[in-house]
Amino acid sequence: MYATKVVTSGEGGAISTDDDELAEKLRLVRNHGMVHGYDTRVLGFNYRLPEISAAIASVQMDKLDGFLRARARNAKFLTERVSSTPGVEFTQNAEDRTHVYYLYTLHLKKKRDQVMQALNAAGVGAAVYWKIPVHKAPLYVKLGYGKKTLRQTEDAARHVISLPVHPGVSLPDMQRVADEFLKAARMLA
Repeated sequence: MYATKVVTSGEGGAISTDDDELAEKLRLVRNHGMVHGYDTRVLGFNYRLPEISAAIASVQMDKLDGFLRARARNAKFLTERVSSTPGVEFTQNAEDRTHVYYLYTLHLKKKRDQVMQALNAAGVGAAVYWKIPVHKAPLYVKLGYGKKTLRQTEDAARHVISLPVHPGVSLPDMQRVADEFLKAARMLA
C-alpha cells in the first residue's frame, strides 16, 4: 500500500482470504511467528500494519471501486488517443481479464528515453519503473541469476514507459498527457 499503489496507506499491505487455515498461518508469520507472548512456533517477521495505517487503508478500500473506474477511464482515454501511433504498442488489455491499471505502460520500439525526457520537460510524469531487469540487479547477479537471458524482460527494460492514469488525473489533464505524448512520439518516426 505504498503511496503510488491503487490503494494506499503510506506503507504496508493486506491479504484477504476465505481459507481459515491460511489465515491462521498468515497471522503467525506477520507477528514473528508467535502464538501468545514469546511462544514462537514458526519463523515469522514483523509485518504488522500500524493502526493509523490500517485506518487509512480501511477508508481507501471503501473508495476502491471509484479508484478503479477512474483508472480504467483514464487508461481508455489514453489508449483511444495514442495506441495507433507508429512505433507504439499497448499490450496490457487482454480481453479475458480486467486490468486495474496500477501502471499504464506502452512499449516504444525506439527512442523511449528521449520521449520520456520530452514528456518530463513538459511536466508529464512519465516514468520507467524497471530500467534494470530484476535478474540483472547486483544481488541476483551475485546469486547467479544474471547469467540467464530473459528476452521479453530485457526488451521491456529497454522499451517500456508508463504514463499517469491515477484517479487524481482529470480528463483535461489526460488530454494534455495524450497531446504531449503524441508530440514527443513524433520523434519515433
